[in-house]
Amino acid sequence: MSAYGFNHNTAQKHTNAALALMAELGVISHPDNFQIFFTYVAKTNFDLCRTIDILRSNHREFDEAQCKELHTRFFSDKRENEIIERISNDLRQQLGSILDTVHKVGVDTRKYNKALDHFCSYVGDKNRDLSNLEQALHTLLGATREMEGVNRTLENRLTNSSCEITRLREDMENLKREALTDGLTGIANRKAFDMQLREGMMHAMEDGQPLSLLLLDIDHFKKFNDTYGHQIGDQVIRLLAESLKRNVKGQDTAARYGGEEFAIILPSTSLGNAMLFGDHLRHYIETHKVVTKTGRTIIGKVTASIGVAEFRPGEPVAKLIERADMALYFAKENGRNQVASEKQIAKDGSAPQPRDIRDIAAQ
Repeated sequence: MSAYGFNHNTAQKHTNAALALMAELGVISHPDNFQIFFTYVAKTNFDLCRTIDILRSNHREFDEAQCKELHTRFFSDKRENEIIERISNDLRQQLGSILDTVHKVGVDTRKYNKALDHFCSYVGDKNRDLSNLEQALHTLLGATREMEGVNRTLENRLTNSSCEITRLREDMENLKREALTDGLTGIANRKAFDMQLREGMMHAMEDGQPLSLLLLDIDHFKKFNDTYGHQIGDQVIRLLAESLKRNVKGQDTAARYGGEEFAIILPSTSLGNAMLFGDHLRHYIETHKVVTKTGRTIIGKVTASIGVAEFRPGEPVAKLIERADMALYFAKENGRNQVASEKQIAKDGSAPQPRDIRDIAAQ
């Protein structure tokens, strides 16, 4: 068995399938792209498989920009590691510089103390030679000025180091923000969503407060891409993200879940209130139209289907997402542009099974 859990024959089978699919999709053959499609055909990353299937169903091109986005999202911490390494090196240099300066100050302090002790001894000596007092004062004054110069050097060095460390801290904050932000829409990405949902569920259990989850999917998104092209498709995604920014406030979190699907985490919110919020958001979305960049042509109205589920204390993350996902599927199956809750699935009596990746993409 290999380190990836495949024997030689299985690994070779996946390799051949990945290369064949890359050729079919016109994907450039290099290690990063191979990693994406080997993982896809091996089905070892559900979220990656789901995203690629959605992209394929919407006839998205797997050009270098698209592949780079996939690799960055699912595999690559290279840029983060490079920035962290640079920041670490800069910090080491700053600390080294500070320690060197402090060490020098320590030497000069001892020298100054020695000159001061010598002068005090001279002044206290009853047999002192007053003719040498001027020389003693000159020596002390020189040591004092030297000490002042060292102190100024230290102060300047510490000021510069403080500014540099502040800049490095800002770099770290920017890196963290970028790592948790979706590049296309500017809202939280899947990584941020996973973190916030786990944290929200933990707080809900600790505080005894409800927590609800909404999953949203753009209706007929494939038609936008097929009719107007991918740029309009991206514009539709950005439009929905903007709707979320304007309506999701405070402690709530809006995130791009994957493809044209979004998620909203609502702490301290019951299922009933989450349904009301979902319907308000649904109505807000349908009142906005997609127009061309010139603003002269209205392309169409955007609507979204929404599924809502409430956290059950002690359940795993996947279960909550699964129920919201099934409610979303129920909303799409029953006419789209509506909000459905997990309770409607139970009342319907024909709860759907968790969706296959291709079923999700086809809606």
